[in-house]
Amino acid sequence: MDSTAEFRDAFWKQDLRLPRGVELLRQDVFLLPRRGPGGQAIYELAEVVLPQVRVPVLMAYRAPLLPADVHSLRERLRAASVALDQRDGTAERLPVVRIPMIATDSASSGVIAACEQEDVALVDQRGTFFLRSGSTFIRVQGREPSQRRPREPVFHGKGCRIVRTLLQSPGEAQTVRALSERTQTSYSYAYGVVRHLVLDGYVEPVGKRSGFRLRAPVRLLRAWMASGEKTSVTLDGFNAPSTTPELLGKGLERLKAQGIRGIYTLASALLPEERFVSGLPHGLYLTGSIDAAVEAFGLRRLMPHNFWVLRAEPSAETDAGGVFFSPRTLPHGLGVALPQLTVDFHQSGGRGKEQADELVQRFAQALPISEEAP
Repeated sequence: MDSTAEFRDAFWKQDLRLPRGVELLRQDVFLLPRRGPGGQAIYELAEVVLPQVRVPVLMAYRAPLLPADVHSLRERLRAASVALDQRDGTAERLPVVRIPMIATDSASSGVIAACEQEDVALVDQRGTFFLRSGSTFIRVQGREPSQRRPREPVFHGKGCRIVRTLLQSPGEAQTVRALSERTQTSYSYAYGVVRHLVLDGYVEPVGKRSGFRLRAPVRLLRAWMASGEKTSVTLDGFNAPSTTPELLGKGLERLKAQGIRGIYTLASALLPEERFVSGLPHGLYLTGSIDAAVEAFGLRRLMPHNFWVLRAEPSAETDAGGVFFSPRTLPHGLGVALPQLTVDFHQSGGRGKEQADELVQRFAQALPISEEAP
């Protein structure tokens, strides 16, 4: 089921907060072929029932809904209404006048204004209702809290791509569109993650066109650490006879020569001045054959394990907000970005949590904006 169908079902399952004396009655579903995911657009035939009149409406569903979406949805609804007349054989007779209506989860004042300008009816899950038809005019802005909480995961999967991107540029305002493009996620998915972060107090809006920015980078990083979500899906322990920068550099070059991609984490990804505790394991995120890594670094399946080979979850094996995003240049190769390194240390056990706390302090000190105490 696609996101539109899911929202449509959720919309009708709850008790709609409609103005007094107003009813919204479903009549039929109308599907139109379209390009893209799902292969069809879903519209709903319904009636707005008032004490003195019944107003036919043709509904489209969009959540989230932005003011810029209203015009294109109005055009689609008008085209769908024409197609509906043709289907029913009424195109050459007097066509049915259906008011275009949009259903959403939470309509902003900007969305309401856009619907007024475009003459599109509107209903949301918070009690917002707008309708203008003949002598009928209803305009109510809902104040009830939205019951819909974003379901997009934040600290794993594609959602974590957005978290990594935000943490890497904590003082930068970014639009949802820019975030979706940088992380190769859909606009609606990126919006859901950002909205989740806004509701939890980590992100704040900075204007209609400027987008959003982090308001609590350290708290977001600590929340990621505390989530227990691991970037790695597998972890293989080895004993490396030597982990000098020279040998680490040569090992990564051997992998690169075979077309295998890797990036350092854990102790291998620390700069000398960042090392806070001793006895930390080395680590490498690997995308190719583990046998190739064994040969490249001379690894042995012996105890004690001082070198870990990690496989990132599929959504993280990318430059677009994954483990390869914004790598740090080390004397012996590339290492994961500082927020990812911090989380990896926190999850590694032993004295890794002490090292993670030290990295949090460094992250906080480097922030370009004021931040709460870490």
